[in-house]
Amino acid sequence: MMRTRVCLNPSRWGLLAVLRLLALGLVLTGSPAWAQVPEEPRLALPGSSPVSISSIPAPPVTRLVLPNGLVLLVQESPFEDIVAVELLVRAGVQQEGSNLTGLTSLIQDLLSDRITKDTTGQDIVEITGSLVTTQAEPDYARISLLTTPEYLEFMIGRLGQALRQRASTTSEVDQARSLALQALQGNQGAFSALYEVFLDTFYRYHPYKRTTSGVEGSVRKFDPQAVDAYFQRYYVPNRMVLSVAGKVDGTALAELVRREFASLEPVRETSVNIQWEPKASEKEVFLAAGSRLAWVFLGYPAPSLTSRDYAAMRVIHCLLGEGISSRLWIELREKRGLAYELGSIYPDLEGPSHILAYIITRPNSVGESRRRILGEVDRLKKERISQSELEDTQRKLIGNYLLERETNQGKAFHRGLAEILGLGYESDMYYLRHLQETTPQDVQRVARLYLDSATLVVARPGGRFYLDF
Repeated sequence: MMRTRVCLNPSRWGLLAVLRLLALGLVLTGSPAWAQVPEEPRLALPGSSPVSISSIPAPPVTRLVLPNGLVLLVQESPFEDIVAVELLVRAGVQQEGSNLTGLTSLIQDLLSDRITKDTTGQDIVEITGSLVTTQAEPDYARISLLTTPEYLEFMIGRLGQALRQRASTTSEVDQARSLALQALQGNQGAFSALYEVFLDTFYRYHPYKRTTSGVEGSVRKFDPQAVDAYFQRYYVPNRMVLSVAGKVDGTALAELVRREFASLEPVRETSVNIQWEPKASEKEVFLAAGSRLAWVFLGYPAPSLTSRDYAAMRVIHCLLGEGISSRLWIELREKRGLAYELGSIYPDLEGPSHILAYIITRPNSVGESRRRILGEVDRLKKERISQSELEDTQRKLIGNYLLERETNQGKAFHRGLAEILGLGYESDMYYLRHLQETTPQDVQRVARLYLDSATLVVARPGGRFYLDF
């Protein structure tokens, strides 16, 4: 669940420059000194000569660890007036357990109010033009701040003050709980509801089967005692990464962070026992839909963000269902007119992930849509993709990578994410290297290894009373 407070209209951050480079077939990005090797991998794209991924040096990143364990990452960009601050906390569905599902999301909403409002409930951030966003993900909690150098100290101070308040009040918990219940009781939408059904079916024991927003029954039970126990156990400095990018002075920022966060006390790390997830088996769920449309979700196991197979599966995801040039779009929509909407999902997860192809179609086209999707999956396993198709897909993925990290917020977030997951912030750059090293053989091997034992969720009028399977 994401919550955003106060709008900001930053200037365009050079996206057109990157797009022009991509249009010319150039793959240009930075590589700090620690990532350089004697012979760097190069990718020959159609109509271009091989280009090194470190053609443009990136500004160095400073990593500082406070005595209490908090990790600070800083990239100084003196010519950019927007400063991005990303605080990531190792707290998610694995820490919540089945009885506290949704608690991280509630605490994120509570922290958003602490940062943006004073004791009377008045918004004191709006005048600064800053943006505050909170989000709960399966593996981590995220607090994002976008501000200007003029108000950076103020915003860091608000963040530090919110975290130093280790006990919650009844009123703020009641308000956060009320917001959470309103969101749960609202119109969730068919897609989100079916995705939750898919997750609950796909994962047998793993906490990923639970949603970050929780369920109404558990959220109603949250009180200050439950909030404080969870907050004091997991929202601690040795489970935090603070990543900053923009027009800052690294030395002054480090002193500011020490002043605001040094008093937070670390907690001894305890292991979380994650239920063993057995090898996937074929599962089918048929639901009756209260509309004239039909939904087909077809998913498979996929490697985690930390796996060496991750880059190859990214290629498969892009090739299969990402955008109007994907195989599913061309085969199912353009050639056969089966889809009102289609695509694929491959979430970045620390643990076992999944790749999901979905289509919204006519009720009497479900059987054919399912067969066509399975046919494209089998094609990936039986036929190696051509070198030209691989290079086109790599170029698209590299372009997406560059665009996601063009802004200071993108840079700060992705480095912080790699750090909080234990990979080290520099591993975010290694993804490009792994992507460029991916071969057609790698794609076929990963497809054969993971794309087996599908989980199917179908929703259409009448449920299962069709004879097209």
